[in-house]
Amino acid sequence: MQIVGGKKGNTAPANPKFNSWWVSIWINCCKDYYFSLFPTAALGIILISVEKMGRLFVITLEGGSYKCKHCQTHLALADHIISKSFHCSHGKAYLFDNVVNVTVGEREERMMITGMHTVVDIFCVGCGSIVGWKYEAAHDKTQKYKEGKFILERFKVAGPDGSLYTVSHDSQLGSDADE
Repeated sequence: MQIVGGKKGNTAPANPKFNSWWVSIWINCCKDYYFSLFPTAALGIILISVEKMGRLFVITLEGGSYKCKHCQTHLALADHIISKSFHCSHGKAYLFDNVVNVTVGEREERMMITGMHTVVDIFCVGCGSIVGWKYEAAHDKTQKYKEGKFILERFKVAGPDGSLYTVSHDSQLGSDADE
């Protein structure tokens, strides 16, 4: 087993756009295959990719799933939606309890409709495009239910039926739930 790490400016093996601290544990399990594992607070250690000879393999979800609209990488199951009543600068956004095949950016404080939150942007491992964000912390105790949850911006993902969502010109600035 080999453990490698880095900091901003370095690149994680599975995602050239990763721009925050990262730790990757490489396990040589069978000839020429390496599993890249990334620890997460919400899920424990999850399998992000299996690489052979530099090729990236991603998790394929069974059932109705939301996918990156650019590269069709699976991101989340429709069954994992907590709420469809969130908004972002492009229109609708959905709150999920679990997503896969993403990496995270730097932690930042962001003012949203429901107050100040600590968030990290999430990026598709297939193409590196930003697909939403993860709530790390909510400053208001009424918003604590969001901590550890993920937002996928509907404009940036294809629905389970392959449908795309168009940008709403009436969208509010900032992002958060309708309440």
